[in-house]
Amino acid sequence: MSNNPVERRLRRRSVYRSRSTAVSVALVVLVLVAAWIGTESVLRAIGAPPLLADPQTAVDAALAPDAAFVTKIEVIAAVLLVAGIVLVVLALKPGRQHRSVVAHDRGAVVIDSSIVASTARNAAGRAAGVPDGHTTASARGLRTEVSVVPMSGIPVDSTAVEHAVAERLGQLDERFGRHVTVRVSEKGSLS
Repeated sequence: MSNNPVERRLRRRSVYRSRSTAVSVALVVLVLVAAWIGTESVLRAIGAPPLLADPQTAVDAALAPDAAFVTKIEVIAAVLLVAGIVLVVLALKPGRQHRSVVAHDRGAVVIDSSIVASTARNAAGRAAGVPDGHTTASARGLRTEVSVVPMSGIPVDSTAVEHAVAERLGQLDERFGRHVTVRVSEKGSLS
C-alpha cells in the first residue's frame, strides 16, 4: 500500500464521514449572533435606532416578561434545544462509514461493506449448493456473518461453506477472511 500523503488522505476521507458541514453551520450561526450583538451594541452607543432589538430593552423585557415575550423565548429555547440535540448526535455517532481500505500497490482502493457481503453470500451459495435466495450475508468492519437455508433433505456442511467464504474473501484482502461466521438453518426450504 502506498504511503503517498494524497492517497492516505483519500483513503481516510473515503472511510470516515466528514463532520465539516455541521461544524460550519454551527460556526456561521455563532458568528451571526455575535455580529448582531456587536452591531446592536454599537448602534446603542452612537444613539442610532436598533436593527432588531435594543440590548437594554431585551434585558428589561427578560427581567419583567410579559406573555408575548415568554412565548418568544419558549420558541427560541425549543429551536436551540433541537439544534443542540442534533449537534450532540452528530458529534457522538460514529464517523466511520461501512467501507474498508484494501492494500494495493497502484493506488488507494476502498471497498464498501455491501460488496464484501455480496461476495460472501455468493461464495456461500455456491459452496452449499443452494439457490441465491437461500443465503444472506452481512459484513461489518472485518467480520462477516453468513446465513444459509438448505434445501429440504439436503445437508449443508457449515465448515466447507465457511472455508469457501474465507477463501473468496481472502482474495479481496486476507483480513476479510479471518473472521467469518456461518450459520446453517435447521429447517430447510422447498424452493
